[in-house]
Amino acid sequence: MGDFYDQQKIVLITLGIILLLSAVFIPAAVFYPAKVAFITPEAELVGTSFWSLVLGGGGMVLLAAALFIAALIEKPLTAWLLAGAAAAIGFVAIALSLGDYYYMTSERFTYNPPLSLVSSTYTWDEFERVEERLHQQDGASAIESVAYYFHDGSVLEFSGGRIFEMHSSMVRRVETAGGVYTRIQSP
Repeated sequence: MGDFYDQQKIVLITLGIILLLSAVFIPAAVFYPAKVAFITPEAELVGTSFWSLVLGGGGMVLLAAALFIAALIEKPLTAWLLAGAAAAIGFVAIALSLGDYYYMTSERFTYNPPLSLVSSTYTWDEFERVEERLHQQDGASAIESVAYYFHDGSVLEFSGGRIFEMHSSMVRRVETAGGVYTRIQSP
């Protein structure tokens, strides 16, 4: 009986180490492509926030911790309760990671922010204005952040990510729909 118990510990710890090492690359190598695959085929570009990668990696670390807890704590009830709690929190973090995205189609922009499972969709005529904030970098102007203002009063601000790749297309569509585009140079 002792040999089986030791083998179970070794398997749990090995799986935990694999998950722990995978936490570094799985969010970018698996979670992001999964978003792209399951979002509408009409999407021209799909982006995600930095927090998506952090939550996905953190969720995987918690799953690894659950395996370590199950292997190393001697009291079975305590071990499995703590491991179950860590695993549940890890799965929630991964779910929130998978739910963090934005994309645009020819007709709309959809945004599901970090720590939310509910997305907002805006048609191009719902944009009031677009502000692009610039800063000087090596003698040239570079985009520092972009802000999208909507007629309903909501604002979306981005300071990095794939949004910069889709930004010029978004600006053209917003201007075509009657929105205003402003560039602000920081001093």
